[in-house]
Amino acid sequence: MQITNSNPNQLKLGVRDLLKVALPLCAGAFIQFMVVIIDNFFVAQLNNKAMSAVGYVGLIYIALSMFSAGLANAAQILIARKVGEQAEHEVNAIFGQSILLALPIAAFQSLTLYFLIPFLLRWTISDTETVNYMLEFSHSRSYGFIFFAAIQIFQALWSGMANTKSIFYSTITIALLTITFDYLLIFGNFGMPAWGVTGAGIATDIGEAGAAIVLIIYTFRRKESKHLHLFRNWMKGAKRHFKTLLKLGVPIMLQLLVALSIWIIFFGFIEDRGEESFHSAFIVRNMYSLAWISVMGFSTTTKTYVSGLMGERREHEIFPTLRKLALLNTALLFLLTHGLWLYPEFISHLFNATPLTVALTVKSMHIVLVPILVFGITSVLLASVEGSGKTVQGFLIELATTVIYISYSYYLVYYTEVDVAIIWTADIVYFVCIGLFSLLTLRGNQWYKKYKQKI
Repeated sequence: MQITNSNPNQLKLGVRDLLKVALPLCAGAFIQFMVVIIDNFFVAQLNNKAMSAVGYVGLIYIALSMFSAGLANAAQILIARKVGEQAEHEVNAIFGQSILLALPIAAFQSLTLYFLIPFLLRWTISDTETVNYMLEFSHSRSYGFIFFAAIQIFQALWSGMANTKSIFYSTITIALLTITFDYLLIFGNFGMPAWGVTGAGIATDIGEAGAAIVLIIYTFRRKESKHLHLFRNWMKGAKRHFKTLLKLGVPIMLQLLVALSIWIIFFGFIEDRGEESFHSAFIVRNMYSLAWISVMGFSTTTKTYVSGLMGERREHEIFPTLRKLALLNTALLFLLTHGLWLYPEFISHLFNATPLTVALTVKSMHIVLVPILVFGITSVLLASVEGSGKTVQGFLIELATTVIYISYSYYLVYYTEVDVAIIWTADIVYFVCIGLFSLLTLRGNQWYKKYKQKI
């Protein structure tokens, strides 16, 4: 018996419907990318060491934020499943308990960045001036986690319900506030204090605080909030929802943490190759972030659709949907990153690079476009594993791939004389492994087996 028509809120699978969910997420990620680029542009006016320091600590911040991001991913998957099952009455408890879990996680993140990370930086980074910039930025950015955690949970709520407009609004807020206060607090314009790197951190904290406020206001004003009683009965089914959130969320936290940690390890390796290679790597990393605009949008969309279709018992429609999402993701990736091939010199000169740094950066950009396009497909495959609830398997995929990636990178850095551009080929190895391991995992899913029987 067909049951899909019995749910008036069932997921629609046309290309326009997929883009309607994905593009606001991509637009939000694009705004965040522009904030990072402009932030680094402002800091680069101080000097190159300040820019490298902010970029490195920024990676650590993102890595730590994966704890709250993992919880948010679990909440999104669970909310999408309940909406698909027409069990919306459970959404408010999932949302509320996610917030309660996010609070101690945010406290842990803040304390780690303020106290533990500075100790590790002094131990691992050799250049004293760069370390001092890193310490300044670490202290000022540590206050942002409480706002970031709130942003993540509210975005998970609306992403799980396939309503992504709020994410666009919140990221616009982050952009406007961060850029404004970067201009004011880094250089001391309009009579404000000139706090340099510290000012850059405070500016981003202010942006995140503003975005959290926008999301809270948006949620209070939506009629769905009243219909779902979002701010009531948070402890209903507490034990069950807490357990499910942690069961789904902890593997994702670990997976995302590992995924971001390899960037930190990678740049730690590159630092031993000298200042030009280190600066070049961070310029490439800034441009590499363009890929995350599409990847983050379509990965989040994939998790919502896989989980929602499973809840609606439309598993036979999952794989055709994944093909559409992978094709759209790859097309947008090519559009966003074409500059890596067409005008890399222009991009490099924006960051006050020396001629040697520009040369290294151009060679690196030509190489990284290949793994970026591969990631358009493999990111959707990995997101489908997680969206189906196989979050432990997602973590194991990331862990196995990371071991291969670090081993390959370590060999190139310490046992060969190749320049930094060739070291970026490690990303090809990384994304290919992600895709292969994800496919092997999907072949074991019951919905995949049923789909294969139909073709």
